[in-house]
Amino acid sequence: FVFSCSPWWEVTCLKCPTFPLLLPVFLTGSDRIPIYGMSSLRIIIQSTTSGEQYLPVAHTCYNLLDLPKYSSKEILSARLVQAIDHYEGFSLA
Repeated sequence: FVFSCSPWWEVTCLKCPTFPLLLPVFLTGSDRIPIYGMSSLRIIIQSTTSGEQYLPVAHTCYNLLDLPKYSSKEILSARLVQAIDHYEGFSLA
């Protein structure tokens, strides 16, 4: 699973070793690999005008990530890890 936005990918991976496993679940709402493999998964990352205090938002039906414009990689990393840590998914438990 490779992202074209390598600067923030690298920073986030350093702080959270399980990040590469959790990001697809956060973005898609599923812990399953797509039937045609990970190469068939298209993730759209769009910038939003919300402030730095807001977390990234995943729209799982569209594989879309709303990413606020953060002023540093450290803030980006912290907010993204925080969003993934508090992700609850569609569990019925």
